[in-house]
Amino acid sequence: MKRFTAQKCRIKDIVCGKYVSDDVVSSGYVLLEDGREVSSVHVLATVVGSYVSDDAKYGFVVLDDGTGMIRMKAFQVTEVIRKVKVGDIVDVVGRLRQYNDEVHIFPEFVKRVDDPNYETLRRVELTLMAFEQGAKMDVIHSIAKEHKDVCEMKESLSSKDIKDEDVSKVIAADRVREEKDDARGAEVDMKVAKNLIVKSVEEMDSGDGVEYTRIVEKVGLPEAISESAIDELLAEGSCYEPRAGRIKAL
Repeated sequence: MKRFTAQKCRIKDIVCGKYVSDDVVSSGYVLLEDGREVSSVHVLATVVGSYVSDDAKYGFVVLDDGTGMIRMKAFQVTEVIRKVKVGDIVDVVGRLRQYNDEVHIFPEFVKRVDDPNYETLRRVELTLMAFEQGAKMDVIHSIAKEHKDVCEMKESLSSKDIKDEDVSKVIAADRVREEKDDARGAEVDMKVAKNLIVKSVEEMDSGDGVEYTRIVEKVGLPEAISESAIDELLAEGSCYEPRAGRIKAL
């Protein structure tokens, strides 16, 4: 099996990235928002939660580095999980895996850290790495404004000691970030739609609820959006149907 160099990164960078399956190596990697592809990580964090099954064949600890939380899981051989406890600061090297849409760390090396200077050093290292990667992304984005063609971009960047694969990774990371921004925008839009509907129902309700068609007409949103918003309000219990075709707010 091909072995990948563990990259130091923040937990936030991992959980905010996109997991990509790789059938070639029967695993995968996380595409970080800064354009790095990370399959093996080196994380310094505090243990804030722990669990081991009764038969000791499965266990996990929850790691928190101040930027986010992630679980480190072990299967069959759980000694690496059992030897740490809540409150321990640990230096972890492990591979990234995904199960049920949750990215977790499969540990290869775990060491308790007692020297507080170690944490300071790691923060400095991560800050320098972020600065260097940010500078590289700025150069790539600057050239991208001048050259829309990727091949032309790569030719221009070759003189700046930036590899072709770095360009492709940054472009892919930009797309992932745009997709997430669109998803966040859709989530905000749905919240706005739900608030409008609840407010409209409260204003128009004379006691026995409001007809669905009147709500759609009142809020002035596309019917598909109004319908989805109403379905969510009914599912979460913010509204209910006193009778078919009529909606009432709680």
